[in-house]
Amino acid sequence: MKFISKKKSLFVAAALGFSMFTGAPQSVLAAEMPAYTQQNLNAELTMAVAWMQNSAEYRELCYQAYNAALDQVVRAVSHHQAGDKPLAIVLDADETVVDNSAFEAGLIGTNHAYSNKNWDKWCAAAKASVMPGAAEFLQSVDKLGVDIFYVTNRSMDTQYEGSAKNMKALGFPQVDRRHMLFKTDTSNKQPRYDEVSKDYDVVVYLGDNAGDLSIGTYHKGQAERNAIVDAHKSEFGHRFIALPNPSYGDWEPALKKDGKFGDYWKLTPKEKSEARNASLKKWNPVDEEQGARVQSAKAN
Repeated sequence: MKFISKKKSLFVAAALGFSMFTGAPQSVLAAEMPAYTQQNLNAELTMAVAWMQNSAEYRELCYQAYNAALDQVVRAVSHHQAGDKPLAIVLDADETVVDNSAFEAGLIGTNHAYSNKNWDKWCAAAKASVMPGAAEFLQSVDKLGVDIFYVTNRSMDTQYEGSAKNMKALGFPQVDRRHMLFKTDTSNKQPRYDEVSKDYDVVVYLGDNAGDLSIGTYHKGQAERNAIVDAHKSEFGHRFIALPNPSYGDWEPALKKDGKFGDYWKLTPKEKSEARNASLKKWNPVDEEQGARVQSAKAN
């Protein structure tokens, strides 16, 4: 964020004081204030990315998710009988087993936004890291003879080769065109889930986004998404396993409660920040004290 000079600061202060006494318009102030840019919006990523890259708690949640998923797979294998459909797990890639936080961190301090072009470059670079415990979990599933389907919205046209190279280097098994179900004509994963379930008994779904789970939240608004999740609450930790990702996801565009799902992406950086802030439930001690004084004055 750029800071205005001391000279400009004095000018702004003087203009503010003058306008308070004369009733002059505040346009002078607006002209002096720096514009809210994409760089300002990117700065809001700092806490989320710092937590993902450094906290013990992030690692705990990853291990917890994979342990719960593996328990389900072991149980399913032990009950599997001849003639049953073969077993499979379905999982997202990004922020489910692949850590892209370096890409998000790279946006901080710049005026660059996410785009297909720079995401293509990131995928081609094959520099994503492995999430804590992901490789061990996937290798265990593979050794149990269970198929692994990576259902990701990375593009089949432009991102497959770099992604496959990256995931193989991270030690992931079953990285091939049969098991890597990338996006072709739609980002809705349900048709790909349906294809897998025709031939396999899907033991568990894993993902960092509600849309990574076969529960029907695709392009739904905030209230609908929450209601759908609540309706499936007994299945989390069993059939559905959620991974932590506070830096991005379909929860963000759902914050814009009016209009269509994609309208959020048409907003300016300032408007996106305002939508985020408007969604917060806030408590402020100063406001609390002022409210108490008002109530006391009314009572007297």
